[in-house]
Amino acid sequence: MFDLIENNLLLIAALTFATIFLIWLGWKIRLWWKNFLFMLVRKRGTKGERNAIKLLQKNGYEILDAQVSLTGHFFVDGELTEFDLRPDFLVERSGYRYIAEIKTGEASNPKNRNTRRQLHEYSYYSGMGSILLVDPTKKSIQLVVFRKTICLFVFDFNQ
Repeated sequence: MFDLIENNLLLIAALTFATIFLIWLGWKIRLWWKNFLFMLVRKRGTKGERNAIKLLQKNGYEILDAQVSLTGHFFVDGELTEFDLRPDFLVERSGYRYIAEIKTGEASNPKNRNTRRQLHEYSYYSGMGSILLVDPTKKSIQLVVFRKTICLFVFDFNQ
């Protein structure tokens, strides 16, 4: 057995090196592929933002600022913790200001849990009750309003 290994030591070393090289190459190809997909998503996002700007302007909104910076906070075991929020745009129309968030695909549906939570967070920390949800692919601008409402039930006790 040892003679077989000793006689083929060069072959075993070559196979070991080839295996390590192929694993390394596969890892590099995987990283390249992930970067390529990320680049495509960013390119689509940039194009979507450009189209969203055109859509907002076409509908009478003036772009006041992009990538607005908001600061949120919460307490963990009594200690204040802060975090940053980055809505896409601050816009104005007819004297009213809005945060505008750009979403496409399923994320553009305000019933989408993650989208709804993100918009609610923007509404809460910006102090604005209304947020614009813009989908440039559908050419839609939706006004999403977060307000506490009181439901009153009227009972007629005479019946």
